[in-house]
Amino acid sequence: MKLWTKILLFMIVLTSSLSVIGTSKAFAANQTITLSPSSAELKLNQGSVTSGSFQVLNQGIGKFNFKVYPAPYSIKGEDYTPDFEPIAGAINPADWIKFSVANSSVDTGGSVTVNYKITVPKNVQDGGYYLAAFAETDNPKASVGVTINERVGLLLFVQVGNNVVNAGSVVDWKSGFLQKPPLISVAKVENTGSIYLKANYTYKVSDIFGNVKFSVDGQKYIFPQTRRSITFPWKNSPSFGLFKVSANMNFLGSDHKLPTKYVLVMSSAARIYSIIALVVIVVASIIFGFVKKKSRKKHKLSRRR
Repeated sequence: MKLWTKILLFMIVLTSSLSVIGTSKAFAANQTITLSPSSAELKLNQGSVTSGSFQVLNQGIGKFNFKVYPAPYSIKGEDYTPDFEPIAGAINPADWIKFSVANSSVDTGGSVTVNYKITVPKNVQDGGYYLAAFAETDNPKASVGVTINERVGLLLFVQVGNNVVNAGSVVDWKSGFLQKPPLISVAKVENTGSIYLKANYTYKVSDIFGNVKFSVDGQKYIFPQTRRSITFPWKNSPSFGLFKVSANMNFLGSDHKLPTKYVLVMSSAARIYSIIALVVIVVASIIFGFVKKKSRKKHKLSRRR
């Protein structure tokens, strides 16, 4: 077989493989699984039982199957990377929850209600326990390529008993004076208690005249005995400008108004132009001074004559 014939056959096989992989990915891309609500707070006692529900919605194209399962919920680091693996030696609250269905399917534009029941053991200590209820698409395994499944979850924040400590504070607030876009500010909230706390925030960026250019508000959970870094990015900040940054945090019934920061935003191009302009001004000043000095000297010589 000639070399060019082998190359042609190889290209045909490769194109066929890529088309199969592309079909698998396209099918997954058309699926959009969502879940409502996304979080819930429960206050329970030892030995108590409570029920709840969530909806799995199909906001994509085409019917899909999904499965439901629980997992413990914890975090890593100040950036709060979620971790859904059991912690060795710790109570696994995912064992407390049972679902009305383990598997189901949902049509395009439809929804399925999943009921759950949580039973708190009688011998657990007062405190906070955290878990997730996941719904994940269950696509058939592709013969070629990668099978893509999407997962969404309901985060459950459970307080057991009343013997808990609520305590926390804002421990850091930074927004550097000179920044490249996007403008970014960071607040850190520390929870020194024994139960989660909710921090509501309002963040604003104004020009030097007080006109609000960007604002955002929201809510973050902070786990006990952890510190959370909350980042506020103004993604569409301009390439140049002087701004005032302000923020307010509210948790445990108290307002924490953070000090106003001034930020000069300058892109790399703006910094280069500024340096060039400064150099031009300095050089022009030197030349002007030199010419002026020479002119005065010449004027003095002419007067002496």
